Parts: sequence; C-alpha cells; structure tokens
Amino acid sequence: MDMMSIILIILLVVVIVFVIVTTITGRKASKKEKAKRYKEVRDRIKHHILKTENKKNLRIEFEKVYSRKGAEYKYRDVFDVIVEIIDPKTNQILEVRAYEIEGITTKVDKKNYKTDWIVNGIIDLDDAKKRISIAEKEIKLTKEEKSLLKKQERQTEKDLAEKEKAEMKLAKQASKSTSKVEKAKEADKIAKQNTEKFVPVRKKN
Repeated sequence: MDMMSIILIILLVVVIVFVIVTTITGRKASKKEKAKRYKEVRDRIKHHILKTENKKNLRIEFEKVYSRKGAEYKYRDVFDVIVEIIDPKTNQILEVRAYEIEGITTKVDKKNYKTDWIVNGIIDLDDAKKRISIAEKEIKLTKEEKSLLKKQERQTEKDLAEKEKAEMKLAKQASKSTSKVEKAKEADKIAKQNTEKFVPVRKKN
C-alpha cells in the first residue's frame, strides 16, 4: 500500500468520525432544546390552571403535540397540545385536556431568537383529537370530506389574503396622513425660522 492510499484512508476515517460526532452532538442539542421547550410549555399550562382555576401542585404529562398547518398558520406557530393532568400524590389522572399553545418568536440579536409560549386557552378535546388523527392519517377521509376540507382551506386562504390587503391599504393611508402632517409641521417650522421680526429704527439726523 502506497503513501497516497494511506493518506486517503486516514482522511476518510477523519470524515466519518466528524460526521458521527456532528450527528450525535446535533441530536443531543435537539433533545435538550425539546426538553427545554416542553418544560416551558408545561410551566405555562400550570400557571394558566393556577390563574383560571386556582389549582396548583399538579403534574402535567404530554399525550400529543401537533403543529397546525394551513394558510391561517403560515406565519404563526400554533399547536394542539393534549395533556394529562395528574395528582402527584396518588399518580391518578384527574383529567385529559387539550390546549391551544402559540409560540411568539422575537429576535434577540443577529444570531439568536427567543420564543415565548402563550396558552390561548382550553379547546375541545374531541376536535383536537380528530384534527391530529386526520393529520397523522389515522382517520381516512372520504373524497367528499377531502374536497370539502380543501374548499375550506382555499376559502380561508382567500379571506386571509383579502384581510392582509385591507390592512396594507389602511397602513398606507395612515402613513400618508402622518407624512402630510409631518411635512406641514416642517414647513411651518421653516417659515417661522425665516420670518424676521420687524424692529423700528429711529434715524439719526
């Protein structure tokens, strides 16, 4: 075996090791981020229960988490979250509920972003389960149901587009009005600066 072959083998081994280490590190980071996200959402749900029902010292376990799809959620991170509410003393499941959870992401600096989780409220459990089952293809829809669903999605998309267009129009009108007021103020300011005060001067003989 010549030197070139040995170098190529070493390089190949280095690349394989690098790929394995990167993959493991990435999985660990992803797992850590997921655990952090779940803890934040769990704490938010606990706080919501405390605030709305005055109940505390409950354990929250996730049963299903589903990210909603469709035109309405193109720019929003909204989740159906099904949880078990457990009494930590007896380990008894007190209730199974569904919540609508939304993530609001803001930019912290050039490279980092922060997501705040908001509990929009309790939603119908059966509706949430059905939505998740349809998305995961556990429930097979008929042709008519699929057609109706697509029709509803197109209508929602159309309504959102019209709403966005109307909002943009209002924003432009507000911007024009603000611009006119600012220009008028600026013109008034310049006029005042350029107006000389008349002071009568007595001529000396």
